[in-house]
Amino acid sequence: MLLVADVGNTSTVFGVYDGDSLIDTVRTKTGDHKVKELTEKYYPVNMAFISSVVPSVNERLKKYLEYLYECNVKFLDSECDTGLKICTDAPEKTGADLICGAAAAFDRYKKPVIVFDLGTATTVCAADRNGNYLGHAIYPGVKTSFDALHRAAEQLPEISDRFEDFELIGKNTVSSVKSGVIVGAACFIDGMAERYRKEVGEDAAIVVTGGLAPVILPYCNGKYDYDEFLLLEGLKLICNRTYNRIK
Repeated sequence: MLLVADVGNTSTVFGVYDGDSLIDTVRTKTGDHKVKELTEKYYPVNMAFISSVVPSVNERLKKYLEYLYECNVKFLDSECDTGLKICTDAPEKTGADLICGAAAAFDRYKKPVIVFDLGTATTVCAADRNGNYLGHAIYPGVKTSFDALHRAAEQLPEISDRFEDFELIGKNTVSSVKSGVIVGAACFIDGMAERYRKEVGEDAAIVVTGGLAPVILPYCNGKYDYDEFLLLEGLKLICNRTYNRIK
């Protein structure tokens, strides 16, 4: 079995694959890797493959997984076979999470793809029909925007939950902040989707992932594919391509 881990700035998502089947997932706060749900279940994992944008936790996570499963632990890096040609200025510095999402989407649709990932940051990346990873844009995520407004403006409240409870034209401060951030994020997706399609092709498939996607997508005008575990699928794909794993 293959264990994959998507280590983000806020959350880490673990997935266990038996061949092509995703049989279990666990989400935890990044840095808190001794996950009760993982340690209570035993899987005959023979390899772990990790995408991380938080280098400071990598060595501790590696040692933990080696101890837990007695398996090989590998990280996604610029030497891995992603199935894409990375056309950024510094391919070795391109975010592993961005590459995972684009690789999974391009493998699935076999045409131009645009991927939005709604996490600590909201990102959008694109690959063309020839599998060239063209680049990306980075925008403040929903929670990041709420936190920044609270810190920067003395009279704006802290908002941490019940994101859906607001009016478009807010009649109080909380509702107004929620409307601005959440509907603003939806407008970002709609606007960037339109502009990116002009760059990569009007037939481009658009996929949205990330923990806050279900909050934002209802306010989008466009219709986009939602895949909660797109990055885990990308990790499985890249691991299989790189290490010639038997599915």
